[in-house]
Amino acid sequence: MAGDTSQEQGGGPSLYVRKSSGLIRSISARSALLSNLVGMGILVNIFWVVYASALYPNADLPSTVFIGLLLNLLVALVYWMLAAAMPRTGGDYIYVSRIVHPAVGFMTNAMFVAIMVTWAGLFPQLTAGQAFQMMFANLAVVTGSSYYAGIASWLTTADAQFIVGAVIVTIVILLMLLPVKWVFRIIVGMFAVQAVIYVWFIATLATTSSAAFAASFSAHTGTTVANVLNAAKNAGVDWSITLGGTLIGIVYTMLSYIGYANSAYFAGEVKGSPVRSQGIAIPVSTVIFALVIYVLYQQIYSVFGHDFLVAASTLATSGGPTAGSWWNYTSALPSPAYLVSFVSNNALFVAAVPFGLALTFFGFALVYFFIPIRNIFAWAFDRVIPTKFAEVDRRGVPWVAIIFYGAIAYISLYITVYTSIFTYLAYSNFGWWLAVAIVMFSAAVFPYRKRSIFDSSPSIVRRRVGPVPLISLLGVAGGLLSLYVSYATILPAYTGIALNPVYVASMLLIFALAIVIYLLSHFYHRTKGIPLDMISKELPPT
Repeated sequence: MAGDTSQEQGGGPSLYVRKSSGLIRSISARSALLSNLVGMGILVNIFWVVYASALYPNADLPSTVFIGLLLNLLVALVYWMLAAAMPRTGGDYIYVSRIVHPAVGFMTNAMFVAIMVTWAGLFPQLTAGQAFQMMFANLAVVTGSSYYAGIASWLTTADAQFIVGAVIVTIVILLMLLPVKWVFRIIVGMFAVQAVIYVWFIATLATTSSAAFAASFSAHTGTTVANVLNAAKNAGVDWSITLGGTLIGIVYTMLSYIGYANSAYFAGEVKGSPVRSQGIAIPVSTVIFALVIYVLYQQIYSVFGHDFLVAASTLATSGGPTAGSWWNYTSALPSPAYLVSFVSNNALFVAAVPFGLALTFFGFALVYFFIPIRNIFAWAFDRVIPTKFAEVDRRGVPWVAIIFYGAIAYISLYITVYTSIFTYLAYSNFGWWLAVAIVMFSAAVFPYRKRSIFDSSPSIVRRRVGPVPLISLLGVAGGLLSLYVSYATILPAYTGIALNPVYVASMLLIFALAIVIYLLSHFYHRTKGIPLDMISKELPPT
């Protein structure tokens, strides 16, 4: 449907901005797969495990990995089918707006973008305040240098995190202005470096005993693993693994998988058959990630121990008894990215692990800048927001949307570092999975509401189980699962705090504001003779 819709609408104003998107298909299936893995973060759990240990002390995280895989594969398969049926830039904005209604599609997609806005500031801040900070903290441990310790201490300050974060945002913006093929070459290169560090990290832990870690820990900190455990026990920390605790941990692991559907948002720029390219990028990345984090968890627990990680993480994140203030030695959290400084004297290695974490956060900053730009582009191409945001240069780069979102990223960074405004979005996982549920249920009714698109879709999309389309079965199952995860993420058993109705309302407000924006756009364009509701009648040009 590459033709101008003005002919179909009696010669009136064109619905779409132009006869083609202007974006260039320059992303290979392999690059899409690796970018999904970069967006998931093959090293990030060496950082998140601190918070997972503190929040879910009774969970056996390795055992949750493959349960989480099976559950996420439901969602992944649906996104694969939808991306194969409607391979357009904008992902679920396109799917839901065409299947259900443009207002619902915009509302759903706006939730994802609103959450990514907070990430635009968060990941540059984490790069500075955690990854780089741990890198210099590790160097201080193995070299005894006060110079490195001073840099590590400086990186804990708000001003340092804003300065370094602003540099990172600037680099991301400049990279986004490059042709897309170069952006993805950088992403592939980043993945290669992360993979090398991952293998090095796993190999080092595989040849290190828990006793060797405990001895080195005592020698460097002046306290012992037993002292940390006793301090946590005296503070009321219970790290016994239970079935109930592990079931709650499944919800955490479910969230760890977020990122496998990223390639659906730039499907209009991926080369080759959508069935093959998205089939490689979405389901395969989900399986690979499961294997990666399972091995990661197993090796981390083998050396540092579940009990120690829970005890140290809980004490460090709660401000409780300090067990000799050992983590204040360099002001670093007891993440395995920092704890490696107690298992190796190799300065290159102990710097490489947190550097890999820095690359992970930077990869997040890059990927989760690229995706909302594509969503903003899709909104503008459909005229829901000003069409200027759909403008591209001769290389197919949506430069206006990039500059606009870049300004938002700087603001997001400032808010993240200096204010607590984003605490109102503390239930972002609640909103995220609620939006995923809408996508899933839209997929379930796809064969019935958009029969013409469904019937012309690839055979994998049209596959049936008896008389019922497979995508409908997967959509219902994925939708119910997503609703459960959304609900579970606001329960006190999951968050560790009482349910906050204001935070819940703040997420629902995003849906409401998106509907208001769509209605304003709808009525404005109606005065111009442009029927915005016609968006649902066809797919946009490629």
